[in-house]
Amino acid sequence: MQNKGTLSVVMCNYNHGHYIQEALQAILSQSFSPLEVIVIDDGSTDNSVQVIESIARKNPTVKFYRNVENQGVWNSSNKGAKIATGEYIYFCSADDRVCPGFFEKSVKILNQNPQAGLSSALLKIIGKDGNDEMWAKTPVISSTECFLSADQVRRTLQKHGFWFTGHTVIFRRDYIFKDEDADVWDPELYQFADHIVTLIMATKHGVCFIPEILATWRIYTGISGYADTHFLAEEAKTNSALEKMVQIMSSKEYTSLFPHDFVKQYEFKTIYAVQSMRLKKMHNEMIDYMKTIRSLQKSESLLDKFVYSTIKMLDVFKFFFVKLYFYYRRTNINPFSLIRNIMSYRRGLKIYKNSKCN
Repeated sequence: MQNKGTLSVVMCNYNHGHYIQEALQAILSQSFSPLEVIVIDDGSTDNSVQVIESIARKNPTVKFYRNVENQGVWNSSNKGAKIATGEYIYFCSADDRVCPGFFEKSVKILNQNPQAGLSSALLKIIGKDGNDEMWAKTPVISSTECFLSADQVRRTLQKHGFWFTGHTVIFRRDYIFKDEDADVWDPELYQFADHIVTLIMATKHGVCFIPEILATWRIYTGISGYADTHFLAEEAKTNSALEKMVQIMSSKEYTSLFPHDFVKQYEFKTIYAVQSMRLKKMHNEMIDYMKTIRSLQKSESLLDKFVYSTIKMLDVFKFFFVKLYFYYRRTNINPFSLIRNIMSYRRGLKIYKNSKCN
């Protein structure tokens, strides 16, 4: 039997020795203390093990497990999930950081809504060195804390798209296991492994939402962590994983959760979301390329300056119009969806400006 109202944290680490102390400190200093912080080191080759062991010696809440060889984030997360004993479970990365009050607010709203499968909040992006970049522009589905039933979740997903930020999702542990021996995450789903679990829990049990920035997401040179890196790195694997995701959603087991039109809309939007990320990567590469070319010259002639300015201007226009086209395709833009998206963005921007998460 699980402990009522208790929280297990599962943190997977691979070569984040530079950040893991900061990540663990943010967790251990929460106003609501977790029952346990399960740290799985996935065969790191840096100083991660020494850092984790040093923290674990001073904090009995931290339980340290080590993979001799790298097994991948999803296998490590499955291992941590089976060790966890709290009623709620939070999966996190070793290079990100939670904000003050995150656990207290999330556990409180989950306790108030015992039918909910999970809770989520908003997210702030930070740079490699921890500098404030901006809030992650996910849909802000409500300006107040709320619970959405399974039917309301489906309708909201069709209106706004996928709003869950994995860095702020806390699951009700018993709901994510079909049985005690089953894995939570399917490694073959690649970067969609957490998407399918979140969608199933949300459309089966309903969700809680907190319109506050309660965690941070560290990005590196324009690429945002595991998911975005893998979306961009291997197109064949991404396409295969998305195909399997759609097959699962369309299967007899889940057809009651995901109607045919819902699945097709999700697939369509996801394809264009991936292409939008690839476009951004191409744009950043072009900027870096032009900087490299310009650095080769000791001085620039008027012709050089004219050519470089023209190329930059054309690239900006190209990026803008293609991105606008992708946005149109993802949203099937109409006056109502445009107004809804503008209002959502304004709510998110206001929350970001008033956020006390450093």
